[in-house]
Amino acid sequence: MIRLKYFLYFFAAGTVLLSTTGCKKYLDVNKNLNDPTVVPVSTLLTASERTIGGNFALGTGLGNGLGAYTHQITGRASFDRYSMTGPNMDGAWFSLYQALSNVDVIIQQGTAEGRLAYAGVAKILKAYTFSMMVDIWGDIPYSEFNQFKSGVEQPVFDNDATIYPKLIALLDEGIADINNPAVNPSKPGADDVIYGGNLARWIKAANTIKLKMYTQMRLVQNVSAQVTALLANPAQLINAQNESFLLPFGPFGATDDRYPGYGDYTGTQRGGQLVSPWLYEMMKGLNPAIYAGVPDPRIPYYMYNQKTATGTPENRTEYRDGGYISIVFGSAGPYRDGSNSNTYTLLGIYPVGGRYDDGAGTSISGTGPSGPATAGTGAAPQRLLTYADRLFLEAELIHVGLAPGNARTVFSAAVDASFAQVDYIISTYIKTINQTIPVLATSAASATYKTDVMNAYDAGSNARKLEYIMTQKWLSRFGNSVDNYTDYRRTGYPVMFDPNNPAQAPGGFVQPPINGNFQVIPQEKIPVANPIAYPESLPWSQSEIEFNSNAPAQKAPATYKVFWKP
Repeated sequence: MIRLKYFLYFFAAGTVLLSTTGCKKYLDVNKNLNDPTVVPVSTLLTASERTIGGNFALGTGLGNGLGAYTHQITGRASFDRYSMTGPNMDGAWFSLYQALSNVDVIIQQGTAEGRLAYAGVAKILKAYTFSMMVDIWGDIPYSEFNQFKSGVEQPVFDNDATIYPKLIALLDEGIADINNPAVNPSKPGADDVIYGGNLARWIKAANTIKLKMYTQMRLVQNVSAQVTALLANPAQLINAQNESFLLPFGPFGATDDRYPGYGDYTGTQRGGQLVSPWLYEMMKGLNPAIYAGVPDPRIPYYMYNQKTATGTPENRTEYRDGGYISIVFGSAGPYRDGSNSNTYTLLGIYPVGGRYDDGAGTSISGTGPSGPATAGTGAAPQRLLTYADRLFLEAELIHVGLAPGNARTVFSAAVDASFAQVDYIISTYIKTINQTIPVLATSAASATYKTDVMNAYDAGSNARKLEYIMTQKWLSRFGNSVDNYTDYRRTGYPVMFDPNNPAQAPGGFVQPPINGNFQVIPQEKIPVANPIAYPESLPWSQSEIEFNSNAPAQKAPATYKVFWKP
């Protein structure tokens, strides 16, 4: 059914949602709406980067859905109780494949025109995107995708285990194209919104993507030689904050290019992407199983409270701890669906470019400094693969014995990088409106937190040490839901909230902080339940299943594992 010719697909930030639109829309993309011989590769590159990065951001179906599956956000939406279905996949599935069709044009046209730098960048972008799609769905069309001119109208689904090696080879091809000494008529520049034409950084990204893919395969393949070779030359990996693989957004200008997740600041109805109490309790030091009594100083950067501790809500709240107000995953409580748009805690300056929580408890409404237009810039980038991510990968590999080095030293550096990343993203990309944002990484609170984190690591068992590595990585990657989903499925960490776990929900109830709601003391317990088992992968696009005669029958997400999980 993915019989795509070359369809120039422009991404408008904030509009890439998982859609349930009928298949007629997708059949139409087989029309040759834009002759690829007259579309410049520079135009195609910009559109492709924005579409691909945008599909993984918070504020979109994949970003929010998997953000809920990994318990960093929650909301009254289809993803509550792990309930995303095949029709929910149609939008992201076809949007990504449309972008990949454009990427193929860049490869073919760039090669034919001698613009090998464009071809190399496109190959790296293609390999990255397909690797993420494998991580999400498992088997997908790859070898027969975009073969319409060869007569392939109904592409087969390739075995996911066979796709990864081809993607690693494609990354090497991309590096070789970039390194080719032949003179190019033109090279990527401002049209490359990810790296601004810095080809050396594209090579670093390609090598780091390989490191990530090998790490994800480590349970089904001995990757020691490959990761050791990559780590032996850190200068060829993402090795600094400004080398991170990021897709910038915003700010609001002639067009609204703000980060998709910033939409809650401009929307009038809120409740679809709230900060998860599981994340909040983890960061507040309220989780008795990990980091108990250790408050995380990133909280005011990650979360913006519209109310003070004694601010009056619009309606009765379900879960409250002072100014923090949300709802619980799997809730069956009587206050879950109440209207509290100007009461709920919102996603903060990091990761969506919203507002830093200065304790004022001002609702985002109307006009003025905290109105939707001026509360924040919305210019947050989507963090695809960062310097901190690379260090966490290295720490994991050393810890499990697949690479030489000192896991504690690298883990410590990864935690430092994750804090410095917040400052770097805010000062370089997001900037601010009407607020002065304190520096995080060098604060006394950060130093205290780091000491407590490392003390816990030192006291931990071997398994516990891996849990600490993966939990800090999860905390660092607030906003990168797909990779968090991948890491949880393959390692089991961090421990996620389970409404059916009696240790987490005794008797089927969650107890918010007893004194957290000044209006109701003790704060009432919340009934929770979830009859759906944790999904090992997401369902395939329903339209693809129905209209592609070579597609398999729809999967059972609870049992369908991606190849890298034994």
